[in-house]
Amino acid sequence: MKRFYLPALRRVYWMAFFGLAAPVVQPLAAVPAGTPGRGYAHARLTPAAVTVTGRVTGDNGETLPGVNVLVKGTTNGTTTGSDGSYSLSVPDGNTVLVFSFIGYLSKEVPVGNRTVVDVQLATDTEALSEVVVVGYGTQQKKDVTGAIASLDTKSIRDQPVANVAEALTGRLPGVLAQQVSGLPGSTPSIKVRGIGSISAGNSPLIVVDGQPLNNGGQNLAGSSYNAGGLNTVNPGDIEKIDVLKDASATSIYGSRGSNGVIMITTKRGKPGPVRINLDYYTGIQEVAKKIDLLNAQQFAEFSVEATNNAYLERVNGAQASDPNDKRPPSSRYWIPAELYDPAGLPNYNYQDLIFRRAPMSNYQLSAAGGSENVQYYVAGNYFSQDGIIHRSGLDRYSLRANLDARLGKRVRAGLNLSPSYTTEDRVQSDGHWLNNGIINAALAGVPYIPIHADDGSYTSMATMGAYDWPGITNPVANITEIDNEVRTSRLLGSLYAEIDILDGLKYRGTAGVDNLQGRRNYFRTSRIPLNQLLPPTANEGAVSNVSNFNWVTSHTLTYTRSLGGSHRVEALLGTEFQKNDFQRDTTAANKFPNDVVRTINYGTVVFGHSSREQWDLASYFARVNYSFKDRYLFTATVRRDGSSRFGVNERWGTFPSASVGWRVAEEAFMQDVPVLSELKLRASYGLAGNNAFGNYPALGLLGVDNYVLGNNLSNGLGARTLPNDVLTWEKSRQADIGAEVGLFNDRIYLNADYYRRITTDLLLQVQVPTLTGFSSAIQNIGRVRNQGVELALTTRNLTGAFTWTTDANVSFNRNEVLALGPTGDPVRSGSGIGETNITVIGQPVGNFFGYKQLGVFLDQTDLDAYPHFADTRPGDVKYEDVSGDGRIDAADRTTIGNNQPDFIYGLTNTFGFKGVDLTVVIQGVQGGQILNLSRRFFENLEGSQNQLTTVLDRWRSPENPGDGKTPRGNSRPTGNNNAVSSRWVEDASYLRIRNVTLGYNLPAGLISKVRLQAVRLYAGVQNAFTFTRYLGYNPEVSGYESAFTGGVDYGTYPLARTYTVGVNLGF
Repeated sequence: MKRFYLPALRRVYWMAFFGLAAPVVQPLAAVPAGTPGRGYAHARLTPAAVTVTGRVTGDNGETLPGVNVLVKGTTNGTTTGSDGSYSLSVPDGNTVLVFSFIGYLSKEVPVGNRTVVDVQLATDTEALSEVVVVGYGTQQKKDVTGAIASLDTKSIRDQPVANVAEALTGRLPGVLAQQVSGLPGSTPSIKVRGIGSISAGNSPLIVVDGQPLNNGGQNLAGSSYNAGGLNTVNPGDIEKIDVLKDASATSIYGSRGSNGVIMITTKRGKPGPVRINLDYYTGIQEVAKKIDLLNAQQFAEFSVEATNNAYLERVNGAQASDPNDKRPPSSRYWIPAELYDPAGLPNYNYQDLIFRRAPMSNYQLSAAGGSENVQYYVAGNYFSQDGIIHRSGLDRYSLRANLDARLGKRVRAGLNLSPSYTTEDRVQSDGHWLNNGIINAALAGVPYIPIHADDGSYTSMATMGAYDWPGITNPVANITEIDNEVRTSRLLGSLYAEIDILDGLKYRGTAGVDNLQGRRNYFRTSRIPLNQLLPPTANEGAVSNVSNFNWVTSHTLTYTRSLGGSHRVEALLGTEFQKNDFQRDTTAANKFPNDVVRTINYGTVVFGHSSREQWDLASYFARVNYSFKDRYLFTATVRRDGSSRFGVNERWGTFPSASVGWRVAEEAFMQDVPVLSELKLRASYGLAGNNAFGNYPALGLLGVDNYVLGNNLSNGLGARTLPNDVLTWEKSRQADIGAEVGLFNDRIYLNADYYRRITTDLLLQVQVPTLTGFSSAIQNIGRVRNQGVELALTTRNLTGAFTWTTDANVSFNRNEVLALGPTGDPVRSGSGIGETNITVIGQPVGNFFGYKQLGVFLDQTDLDAYPHFADTRPGDVKYEDVSGDGRIDAADRTTIGNNQPDFIYGLTNTFGFKGVDLTVVIQGVQGGQILNLSRRFFENLEGSQNQLTTVLDRWRSPENPGDGKTPRGNSRPTGNNNAVSSRWVEDASYLRIRNVTLGYNLPAGLISKVRLQAVRLYAGVQNAFTFTRYLGYNPEVSGYESAFTGGVDYGTYPLARTYTVGVNLGF
């Protein structure tokens, strides 16, 4: 990263942080002693005092951090540290300590003459029922009738992640979170219960503190940035994550709920003393895996063999010993002289030159506390991550201020404010080397050619033009001579007000904004070799500016009432309005006079583009929750949405749902089964929608066009798309049956769900009559089904001094296309090299598409006995005659794999003993495939670029056929060996030790001497080990992330292994 501006930014950043914190903290500190709401730590103590220490645990033996410890009748108190320990000076005498904590019964303990007071708090069964965040409210977990998975951030603390989505991997059933790229700042892919759409989005809706974000990504002139994602939300500010999965939970969000909803709850203050927390970690990243390539000597032998194979079989009378001047003037027959002396060749592994050990660090300072009337949480964060590829990295500055205030007996108000500023240095890691793809260029580079010539200039494969070797770009030049910086400013904030109108009747109004401003500066210098061109080459630059403004306001009335002690009713009525305004301006130029002055007007402008898009959403919704005797539960929800994105006759839609629950364990006939602490059966059915498909698909759009009028060419407008007044959103109908079983006071807790989701009215391009002037138009035609089973098991294996907790989950999903357009014809799609994917009725979305490899032709007899491409020779690839017509051609292409896994799983074990804790997270995927397109270069066996070591098992002769699947070397390829085929499809299964963290919480008696409440030291490894048969860098890869083309690897940025150490201080 270029950090010449960081010192100044850091000063501004910390000044802003303390500027936000001071107005909140200072008034509290200035309140006179004894004033209600004053921080406990400032209370006067009597002269005769003793220090009391101890540890607070729950009834399960686990330590409890954050417990309020108060001297009864005074404001003198403290809170327990992260290990549950505390230290407090108390008056010497008849002192009573009051211990209180949310979800536990308060306890008063006389001190007497003791200096060590350990306390165990009992669970408050009425209050503890875990609170789950649902749409526009909360519910106690025991009352939930939908499928909701939850994760508190205590479970993912200490993990070095820039985006909290990275920490979800393997932690929640039904949630497939993948790090498809290791580029700092990249957005992880999240799918809830499979792929429900073919052409529209499949990402869940993100809701932060009740504020729905824009659920459509925006593109920053070739650099993807998800404006509605979690890129700029600091993971350290997040308190809890709830994922709504079934329709009864998601239909409250109507036309945006079909892909699931992720509810993010950030941290808030609690009544009590000011609690200041400083968290810092630093670490080193390294590429988790390097790919095995030929060394210079192996390459030389292979290249000579490939060249001679072509020469001997195509030129009469040819001898392998013939020098170049005796060979025909075809460069594919010539051999560089240095290859005849391989022992003298130098060895270069370009991976060592593009990768590095990269530092990362995170600084977080927060203050939280408040009185009964005002609570606050203020935090500042700086996160810095250098990428494992040189000159890539991320710097993010963020602030957060959450304020809650009681303005009167019936009025409350609050603020959530989070500005952030991010800079990213991006590199073009993926894609063909002709497009400056760094990974493919590094892997294909000939291993004896150095990066720099003797004069310091970049070497280039252009010097090998006499041999017709490809012009592979210099990967280090691609890194050094291309600047690609993205700067993003974002303000995410909301205000709310609550009014208790009557007993049980509450109004809540919110207004939120999400304002994003982005700028991309791109420049490629003239010093970079391009294909077969040596420097100086044409330089070029571009500037892009993006503005995205999203505002949303919602208003709800909630009525809660209990009747006769057996009936509880909660009714919600609300409305919400959202508007999004997106604008992008891009200008590109080339032929700059030099590489120093890079302002666009200094070059020759070759491209200019400006666009603006808007969309609106108006909504009305209602929900009723009913409980009878805390046993029989019912929830009904309905939402009506109006969207500007669809046809004028179909802009409004209604999305209902209903669910029921039966808490069998509360029945009288179950009270004689003490081992059973919970048994709840759930069922739900509902409808949700998906509107993530552009902003103007229903309109007939116009574009600039040229017309010939007489002898003159005139500018004008021409139709670009057909209008469709009945175009509407995709609809998902989902049924869910679930059960929750708790044994031994919930020491063993099982959550199981079966679901079936059918998505209809899929948006697809359909052929239309040519008389319309168009070949295709978007219509609601198509149907997809997802069905599966989810299991989650939590066990508290050991309690007491030594604790051991296990969380395990496994999810199965089957995806199937049920209908495609009026004819049912397959939908073909590509990923950079033509058609690579196909979607077919009766199969999953986005199958890989190509030929099926049966092996290689072992000899001439084998070749003569089976159909093959023209000019196929022994040692070339044997493809299956799928059509059965006795020949191999395009009609034999078929489904050759799919990226969707058979099942995903996760296992987390947490151990604790006397302040020491160890967490091990294991995560994996079973089944599914990857289309490794990069291998089309690194196993093409043409002899002009480096290869994977797998080619050492190539076919060499009928007597030495190798592994039977790797064809022969040949500089003039025959047999269409490099066609897209099952040869490039690999097993995507893997098991990964995702995270190992060891922590130690120092005893309170020790740290109290330096006026600290908590000290935690920790160290960890992220992405420690991966067990897979995949030959590439990362089996989670998906370089062309879409429903049609998922699971394609074309040189994607590798994943890093990260070693970290950190410290957490509580004041």
